[in-house]
Amino acid sequence: MIEQDRPDVVVIRLTNWVGDCVMNTPFLTRARALFPSSKILCVGRAGVINLLKNHSAVDETWVINDKTLAGCQELVGKLRRLRPALGFLLPNSFKSALLFRGGNVGKTVGYARHGRRLLLTDPVTLRPEDLATHEVNYYLRLLRPWEKERIPAPPLHLEVTGEEREEMAGWLEKQGIGVDDFVVGVNPAALYGTAKRWLPERFAEAAAHFANQKGGRVVVTGLPTERDVAQAVCDAGGSAFINGAGEMSLRQLMAFLARADLYLTNDSGAMHIAAALGTPLIAIFGSTDWVTTAPIGDHCRIVRAGMPCAPCLLRDCPIDHRCMTGVSTAMVIDAAEGLLEAVGR
Repeated sequence: MIEQDRPDVVVIRLTNWVGDCVMNTPFLTRARALFPSSKILCVGRAGVINLLKNHSAVDETWVINDKTLAGCQELVGKLRRLRPALGFLLPNSFKSALLFRGGNVGKTVGYARHGRRLLLTDPVTLRPEDLATHEVNYYLRLLRPWEKERIPAPPLHLEVTGEEREEMAGWLEKQGIGVDDFVVGVNPAALYGTAKRWLPERFAEAAAHFANQKGGRVVVTGLPTERDVAQAVCDAGGSAFINGAGEMSLRQLMAFLARADLYLTNDSGAMHIAAALGTPLIAIFGSTDWVTTAPIGDHCRIVRAGMPCAPCLLRDCPIDHRCMTGVSTAMVIDAAEGLLEAVGR
């Protein structure tokens, strides 16, 4: 048991990817409950920190740039001035532990991985079962010394402001989408390679089914670099489709997902954002591990072909992409129809 139960400041180093950071949010909720009088400070890279704007479990956020020497020095200096009593490292990297040690964080808790055990005041030994559980539980284990009893994991949680919702309603109105229209979101891309991507024409066919059935529209989301694959979906889908790739900031994407009635997506950061916002979603899994990274919630369903080679965790399929070609449009439509019926949409 770590003795200090009432630290003045609890500093939490977030993970570096959007999806992983969303899966950090149950940890934040639990930390808030365990340390109700402490200041909860989250530090993370610019690409993820905006996820936590107005988050009820977080008191303060710092954007860090630990890819440069100047950025590392800045973080160490700020930590030394703040002198946080307790720190948690959610990433597994050696550098994150080194910077906390350099910043004189009082108690530093993290997994004893990648040669960093001696940098941690309270290292947590990695067990085989930690790598076979969902990432949410992986992070929550770091809080076990403070828990009097085992309780279920809190849900994923993100917050969108009323102003952001109104701004998104205005954007949708410019696209000809009214407040009562049924909106299908599609995320046909995914970082980390093509092995995670379902076929654009099948995304188009599935989304068009619901747009026609509900009299709604389809918005295809993605990064600016993913606009071409988004356009391929739009071209296959027809006039009901809008290419929104590159049109939304991270916070605007969150506002859109909070509005969407259905989201069809690959395993991606956007998938986890939608899950955290309660958006009904269908996630197509192929090369990635559905056990450790599936979206969480009764409003989520995963569809996969069940190929024996999956999950291979490869960036690109070395054979014939069978884990994705094996997922038919009918499989996704059937899963989505069952989900919409279950959630009353």
